[in-house]
Amino acid sequence: MLLLSFGKTYFSCVGVIWLFVGMYNELTPLNKIGCSFWFLISIALIFAVFWFLVDGYFIDGFLKRKIVLKSNAFDTQIVIKFGDLFKQDGWKAIPVNEFFDSIVDDNHVSSKSLHGILLKNYWSCNTENWDQQINDSLSDRDLIENVSRNPGKSKRYRIGATAIARKNGNNFLCVALTKTDIDTLQASANPIELYQSINGLLIKSREVCSGSSLNIPLIGSGLSRTGIKTNIIVNIILMNIFEESKKSKITEEIRIILPKNKKKDFNLNTIQKDWR
Repeated sequence: MLLLSFGKTYFSCVGVIWLFVGMYNELTPLNKIGCSFWFLISIALIFAVFWFLVDGYFIDGFLKRKIVLKSNAFDTQIVIKFGDLFKQDGWKAIPVNEFFDSIVDDNHVSSKSLHGILLKNYWSCNTENWDQQINDSLSDRDLIENVSRNPGKSKRYRIGATAIARKNGNNFLCVALTKTDIDTLQASANPIELYQSINGLLIKSREVCSGSSLNIPLIGSGLSRTGIKTNIIVNIILMNIFEESKKSKITEEIRIILPKNKKKDFNLNTIQKDWR
């Protein structure tokens, strides 16, 4: 994508310079610009590189990998960056279904979801340990009802219920986001449930982060089927962070981790201008 974008910029510069030189030579035949074709091509390349960098960092922001947001209302630093959630230090938020299922069979839990990736990468041979940590972390007030399911867990928890799981020095906050259709096993969430999920995550984070960084993925953008555009999801996450941080400090730094393959969907400069 970057190569294609630079190519468009370069050929635009070639066209503009060629047009300018042609017009100048026609209007001032006694003082024509005398230069070779390759010289003009080289000048166009210099202008293209310059404009590509200006555009990438200051206008469209497609070259930026990270921005930092600060507010006078609270002292938490908010970072928005492209990266791999699982490679970040600190606590990592993982959206799950309201049953906190642990069967990664692309029916109960998709292997492509963050929920499925978490279980495969950290608890592939011992999901019982994850189940035990989740059960110990959730309280009875989070429980809504018991449902007859086989296979699959029977306890259904409220949206926003957040459980703690630890493995090999990694700390995870697993938050209920989606509701599961008992018959089809399809998981989904609506905008209100997305908001509730993020809010529950932040409240739990205030209890456990103890100054450590909190990493939040682009919750609701994938298999949760919220139908909300990714740039709007970022705004929903930010709105929750600002509202909860004004009530009481959550932690020192909160990061919103955007997938690298979504770079073309975001203008980080616009986000920074809207929220500063």
